[in-house]
Amino acid sequence: MEMEKRILEAFHALANVLETYFSFERQIMATAFFKTGANGSKEIVTEVDREVEEICIRFLSSFFPKIPVLAEEHYNKGDIIPHEGWVFIIDPIDGTSEFSRGSHEWSISLSAVNNLSSQVGMLLMPQDNLRFSACRGTGVICNGKELVAKEPIGNKNKIAVSPRQIQISEFKTRIKKSGLKPIPVSTLTIKIVSILLERVEAGMYFPQDGKSANIWDYAAAILLLEEFGGKMTSLDGSPMPFSKRKIIHKDGWLATNGFCSHDELLRKLQ
Repeated sequence: MEMEKRILEAFHALANVLETYFSFERQIMATAFFKTGANGSKEIVTEVDREVEEICIRFLSSFFPKIPVLAEEHYNKGDIIPHEGWVFIIDPIDGTSEFSRGSHEWSISLSAVNNLSSQVGMLLMPQDNLRFSACRGTGVICNGKELVAKEPIGNKNKIAVSPRQIQISEFKTRIKKSGLKPIPVSTLTIKIVSILLERVEAGMYFPQDGKSANIWDYAAAILLLEEFGGKMTSLDGSPMPFSKRKIIHKDGWLATNGFCSHDELLRKLQ
């Protein structure tokens, strides 16, 4: 646990640096480009994505020079996660499209994985002054206070779904079968944050051509959710992949808060 504590302290120090970096002016003035994403489709990237990633890599490498870093903007096809030992996994901005439009639905994701298991995670939302962190086995902290899951009272059956998927008739039918009310939330990490803040009971994403959940999207988020008492799996019920070569996940996913039945919801969404 000593290593986990050192890494978490470094994440907090890095978060202090990143939170002073951001401003709304920087967000709306960021130059956007198109790139070929890890799944082969065209995606937006901004100069801010690249600058944040460089800050993270330089900072973490100065404290932990022997730990490799896997980061979205430096990803090369064929990169793998070491089977043994530590690796840092960074998403400089999850939700670049939303960021470039001036939305609040984006975050910075920092994770430390050891032996193919996420052990330390942090999600930063500088635009909302929110910082979520966890070490495995110690619970979730938000802005210095422990988050404790509470069973929903009354009619709070809501599921966070990507806005474009809510509009697709096949997906609308499957969501209706779940009995949950769809709430539009754009990005994976913000869907998980919505569960942590008890705004929804679940979040999900249906498989779609050209779309994926990459390991830098979920490495920190899944740890935070599990420490909150929740669960996240692929839509077929299998674990989210952390294996050496399965960095790109195209099979959809479901996340739940621990009070609604994950397995039952999986069946209803098929």
